Amino acid sequence: MKFIIKKSFYSFKELSDTCAKKIKEILWILGKNAFLCILIFILIDILIGEFLFYKYVISIDTKEPKVISTYDKFQENTYLSILEEWQKREDISENLFSSDKNYTDPFKQNQNELK
Repeated sequence: MKFIIKKSFYSFKELSDTCAKKIKEILWILGKNAFLCILIFILIDILIGEFLFYKYVISIDTKEPKVISTYDKFQENTYLSILEEWQKREDISENLFSSDKNYTDPFKQNQNELK
């Protein structure tokens, strides 16, 4: 079915009025046959639901998981290098925080000010 507009429109208002009339006609037809439209929509909904149910529930192919029989080896060299790095970091942190510097507490009130 070809829909050809033979009328030429000279303004946007004429075009919008024509489109509005066509839309109103379609809505009136749907309103007069509302029961039939509802039945069609319900049937379409049932068909879509059946398709999704079949696709995601019934036709699922279950696959067996592959068992990989490789074992991880303990890499002692890597472990020792990590231990050395941790020891270096511990030494650095001890040197930074073990200094004998006395810092005054900025939140402690002076006893002389209270008296």
